[in-house]
Amino acid sequence: MPNTRSSRPERFHSQHAPFGAFASFTVGLPENTGGFGYALRGPAEQNVYIGFREDKSEPWRLLPFFKPQASMEGTFTGEAASVRSNPDFVALTDQDLSRSLGWASDSWTTRDGRFGFSLLSPFGETPDPAASSTEEARLNFSPHLNGWIEMDNRKGKAPVELIFGIGDPGRIFRPLEDAHDGLKGFACGTEFGFATPPSPRVEARQGFDIFNPNQRDHRGLLLIGGEAGLVFTVEPGRKRRFPLVLGFFQHGPATTGLPTVYAYSRWFAALEDVLAHGLSKRSHYVRLAARRDRELAGSKLTDDQKFLIAQSTHSYLGNSQLLWNDDGPVYVVNEGEYRMMNTFDLAVDQMFFELRWFPWAVRNILDLFTARYSYQDRVKLATGETARGGLSFTHDMGVMNNFTPEGHSSYECVDLTGCFSQMTMEQLLNWILTAITYALHSDDLKWLKRQEKTLLDCAESIRHRDHPNPEKRDGLMKHDSARCGPNGAEITTYDSLDVSLGQARNNLYLGVKTLGAWILLENAFGRLHRVGPAREAGQSADLLAETLVGKFSETDGCFAAVFENNNTSRIIPAVEGFVYPLFLGLHHAVDRRGRFAALHDRVARHLKTVMKKGVCLDARSGGWKMSSTSTNTWFSKIALSQHIIRSIYPEVLSKAAANADRVHADWQRQPGCGAFALCDQIRSDTGITCGSRYYPRGVVSVLWMDEARQPARPK
Repeated sequence: MPNTRSSRPERFHSQHAPFGAFASFTVGLPENTGGFGYALRGPAEQNVYIGFREDKSEPWRLLPFFKPQASMEGTFTGEAASVRSNPDFVALTDQDLSRSLGWASDSWTTRDGRFGFSLLSPFGETPDPAASSTEEARLNFSPHLNGWIEMDNRKGKAPVELIFGIGDPGRIFRPLEDAHDGLKGFACGTEFGFATPPSPRVEARQGFDIFNPNQRDHRGLLLIGGEAGLVFTVEPGRKRRFPLVLGFFQHGPATTGLPTVYAYSRWFAALEDVLAHGLSKRSHYVRLAARRDRELAGSKLTDDQKFLIAQSTHSYLGNSQLLWNDDGPVYVVNEGEYRMMNTFDLAVDQMFFELRWFPWAVRNILDLFTARYSYQDRVKLATGETARGGLSFTHDMGVMNNFTPEGHSSYECVDLTGCFSQMTMEQLLNWILTAITYALHSDDLKWLKRQEKTLLDCAESIRHRDHPNPEKRDGLMKHDSARCGPNGAEITTYDSLDVSLGQARNNLYLGVKTLGAWILLENAFGRLHRVGPAREAGQSADLLAETLVGKFSETDGCFAAVFENNNTSRIIPAVEGFVYPLFLGLHHAVDRRGRFAALHDRVARHLKTVMKKGVCLDARSGGWKMSSTSTNTWFSKIALSQHIIRSIYPEVLSKAAANADRVHADWQRQPGCGAFALCDQIRSDTGITCGSRYYPRGVVSVLWMDEARQPARPK
């Protein structure tokens, strides 16, 4: 899949990761290191040596994924460590190379087409691991990547050598042939390794310098050296592709707080087992990756949109973690550089990708939130007293492989009004929206029936956060959780933005999201034949829609972001709550001339007002801004809003707004963001990342794949 070219060379890392391993081989940013990493905040710091030489008298020509490093040799000789300046290799440049990032692949080729290197991150429809046979589980949950290195030497007159290797002075590699005679390659302990099938055309190298191995033991290696690699020979007159497999493996306990192991350790004995499996089944994984690549390439999306989906998916897979405990599988998506576990703000967006490929993961996350990360609270009143609140859920389940105690997150603190405060209302809505979307989309009514009491409790909890007195309710949240403490206030998922999106109370974004929850509750109770709760949910939806219509300013032609303190910020996420009925095909809720016609009319007028440069389009870059009063914008939320607006309110998009994906893609394709694979939080004026690096939530962009299949909405 060719990328649309920006005016500057494209420079970005991508995470290449097997599903569920919370590990990745990150590479791609020129003049930078990468390599194998477990549970890291960003790329590893290994030199990655990939390239070729056409004559032994010439230097190696390498993909530019390395930096000069001090050799370990001085540690043994007593000489001062020096940074190697190696005339034996040179870096290929942007002018020498072409790169193609697919949905499940990443490939580099020289401009003449002779040399190539590819990595595959295949994914697809994945069955519930709890119901999988050992054979199915090995095929679907193997912690490895496939790839290849190749050369067309059909016109050559001499042998050409290819190399794949890793340089890490802080690690020691072991030859895999010591443990498995079907593998040629190296491993670092039991954690990770790379291999190819043994062949007379493959040589293993290890030492202080794999390009100039001066010290060799009885088999031509130096085990104490910090560099290891494979050298492949392509004879003249031949074109050869050599398979590679990169694997990960972790034995024993994987987490604390809630003890688990990596699920793959149930089906694989060791790293060598993983690598041998990856080689023996490589044709399956090659076909699966090719299928995904064709699916994205054949879509009607622009090349910029295809790139954004592909880059986002690679980072999602790098954050995925399939664990196992006494109760069965435990699925976790880690929050990028922050490494918080199953952050609910992310789960509610990422589910659109998960429901497409592995819906059991959504159910698994929901069940753990209900069983371990739910709580009952009270709300704060203006009098200083508290009143009944109700059921809600934590922001996350823990951080960096440590599950937090029941009913508490790693993030939420007391007596704060910004970042790290409580997100009680946000997470209450997230459970409702995720649970019902999962059940209805997957037609899992048995599971929905088991959640009936939880759904009833959630509905009551929403009402109590409006007002303890039913006669004073208008549908908007107006009371903060007592968990905030006497001086704190609730926030939303947009925690690092200003009050326009950060404050939960009387917030436009959260109001429309609440409407989405009532629409889904009404439908769910109807499917459960609970006539009374369904009617009450519908009445709550109608009341809230009427309230929101009344908040529209005819003078300004838009809504205020917050309905208090004379707030004048303008926001795009006023639309976010409509994505759930849109996704589920609840047409009565998104029909512009239907039940909520008055609200849709105001939302469309609001968008027409804010989707302008200097308001919610950045005056400098033209990129989308979540809020008119903040340059801190989030790609995942842009992608979500784009889908809703293009599906329901397409007429509001100016040419600049409609074509802004070039801007959003260029943010990710340049070193500011590209150094950390997919970055979510970006300064809209400069395109520089300001947080949420190595991030999984951009995968919500998979919704774009559905737009061509949706019926046109009336204007």
